[in-house]
This record gives sequence, structure tokens and C-alpha cells, in this order.
Amino acid sequence: MRYCDSIFGALLKSVSRRSFQSIVTRHRGDRYAKSLSAWDHLLAMLFAQLTGAASLRWLEADWNAHAHHHYHLGSGPVARSTLSDANTREARAAVFTELFARLSQQAAGVLKREGDAMIRLLDSTPIPLPRLCAWATSNGRTRGMKLHVAYNPHADHPMRIEITLATINDVTVGRDFPLEPGAIYVFDKG
Repeated sequence: MRYCDSIFGALLKSVSRRSFQSIVTRHRGDRYAKSLSAWDHLLAMLFAQLTGAASLRWLEADWNAHAHHHYHLGSGPVARSTLSDANTREARAAVFTELFARLSQQAAGVLKREGDAMIRLLDSTPIPLPRLCAWATSNGRTRGMKLHVAYNPHADHPMRIEITLATINDVTVGRDFPLEPGAIYVFDKG
């Protein structure tokens, strides 16, 4: 069967293993590491961030469950206690700080070219109504309505608005907003 890169592997393509290893060598990031290299540590922490790991125990179980991807990522299984120890080492913090600075510089060039991209902000705000409005529903915090807005920050004006009952979720209304090709939509998990 032909190998197909995982999404996680594709995200890591911007991190050069050679430059990462030079950072590790400079800061002596693998100095006392017996089983968890700086690369394994980086992959585990990125995986934790992207999957929303609630604890090291959860991270260990989920990362090790995807062992079939470890070979292609150049990594291996992790242990909770080893991750805990590695997270306290100052050398690793310095490695990750310098890696972030390099990736930020790399992204800055791309962001300058794409800085004029169409950005749309989607958000909502409650409109409280007094108890005299018997038709107004409550979502547990606010009795009234909700104003949903698609906002263009470059033009400084709303692109579209919709008013619903307070019980209607932002995602439900956001799905009905027309999407513009090439636009980047930013919203919270509200």
C-alpha cells in the first residue's frame, strides 16, 4: 500500500529537522535525555496542543494509540512521567523558544504577502429583554434575543447581521452565512 502523509506530518513540514537539531545542539537540549529526545518532546507537545489533551495521562494514551504514525514522524512512544520531567527542563524551554522565533520569522514573510487577505469575524452578543416580553426565551444566562454579526475589520462595518432567539447557537447561524471565496473566518467556540 502506498504511504500517505498524515495531517500532523504535513503540518510538521515547516519545521526543518536539520535546523531543529542545530538548535538542540546549541542549547544542549538532549543532554540528560535517555528515552525522550527533544524531537519526540516537540511532537508530543504539538500533538497535545492540536488535540486538546486535558492531561499528560490523556496525551500518553492518545499518542501511543497512534503508534503506526511514529515511524514516519521519526518518533516513538512516550511515557507520562518522562514527559513530566522533560517539561521542567530549562534547556528544552530554550530550544522551543528559539524554534518559535525561527518559525515566526518564517511566517512573517508569508504573512506580509498575505496580509491583505479577506478576514471576516463572526460573533454574537445577547440582547437582554425585560420579563414583560413573554415571548423572549432564556438560554440560562440571558432572557431575550441574540445578535449575530459577520464583521469586516478592514472596511470597519458589519457584512451581515441576524437576530435570533437567545437559545440559538452561534454555529447554527454561522452555517447559514454565505462564505466568500478566499476569505478567512475567525470565530470563538461560544
